[in-house]
Formats: sequence, structure tokens, C-alpha cells
Amino acid sequence: MKTLKILAFSAIITACVVVALINVAMAEDVMLNNNITNVTSALDKHGAEYTRIIIEEDRELNGIKYTMGVPVMAFGELSAKAKTLKPGDVLKAVASGSEYKGRWSYTAIAFVE
Repeated sequence: MKTLKILAFSAIITACVVVALINVAMAEDVMLNNNITNVTSALDKHGAEYTRIIIEEDRELNGIKYTMGVPVMAFGELSAKAKTLKPGDVLKAVASGSEYKGRWSYTAIAFVE
């Protein structure tokens, strides 16, 4: 009986880990063509520069249309290009998109001229 309880507990823990990994692993590459509302550059804890761009993205939920600010992160060489962008510009980029707790964010892969 004790072995059965341990086996059931192990199965539940394994299932929870698999579900968590599936949620983290969902990512897709997308083409962005959105208006920029904010551009901020900073240094991470290791001293490497990164740039966060906030874009406007149109959404719809239950027939209600709205606009939401969504972050696009640029690291390494892409950070220098991202710093030249200004609010009001249109961001044209290929990015990797992912969702965490219902919120989307993007990481820039390449900027399109």
C-alpha cells in the first residue's frame, strides 16, 4: 500500500513537471510590424547592454478590440540598432515570441530594413 502511494505521488510530480516544461517551451518566430511607444536601454547584472522596446499590438477578446503594450527585448549586437529607434517609429523585425502567464513578449532575432 505504501509503495502504491509513493508511485502515485511520483506520477503526479512527473506530470506537473512535464506541464510546466511544455508551457515554458512554447515559442514561435513572428514578423513584427508595429508602432513603437517606448525605447529603453540598460545594463544587465553582468554589465551587458540590452534594449527594451514597447510596441502596440492589437488584440481582441470576446469581440472587444483593444491595444496592448508588448515588450520586445534586444540583446548583443541588436541592442545597438534598437537604441536608434524612437517612439513613433515602426518596428520591423523578426522575433521569437513566447507567452508566460497569459502575457506575450518577444526577443528580437533580426531587424528588417
